[in-house]
Amino acid sequence: MDDREFWALVSLARRDPPATDQAAFAPLEEELGRRGEAEIKQFEDILARLLYDLDRAEFAATPSAATGLPLSSDSFLYHRAAVVLAGEQAYRSVLEDPEKFGSCAGVGAPEAEFLLYVAQHAYESLTGKEWEHVSPVDYETGSNPAGWS
Repeated sequence: MDDREFWALVSLARRDPPATDQAAFAPLEEELGRRGEAEIKQFEDILARLLYDLDRAEFAATPSAATGLPLSSDSFLYHRAAVVLAGEQAYRSVLEDPEKFGSCAGVGAPEAEFLLYVAQHAYESLTGKEWEHVSPVDYETGSNPAGWS
């Protein structure tokens, strides 16, 4: 799977209305499941890399749109997932202009958490086995040392 295929798959998650529950991600999970184990893992690895690249202090400093307070580690992760869920153009524009992070990530950020589980659900549905895949990079907040120096 390459980045082009990844972004095409991400576009399968329903965003209009915004992805407010796990069911909005069902089309994406189903398509991943049809592609097999290798592509499910590749999807997860690309997602992890994109989230890792957004793991930067300048983005984390963006206050929550709901509270005006700094984002928690989990909230920051969900905001990064919302940027990915917004699509390739939004993702690239945020990387080019960090000030766009708040406006791009603010809508649907908590709900974007479900994107983090799409590969796991697709894999477990396909194989009946527990998901144990570990991506080459960690996307948890603070994992990208270059983004926090």
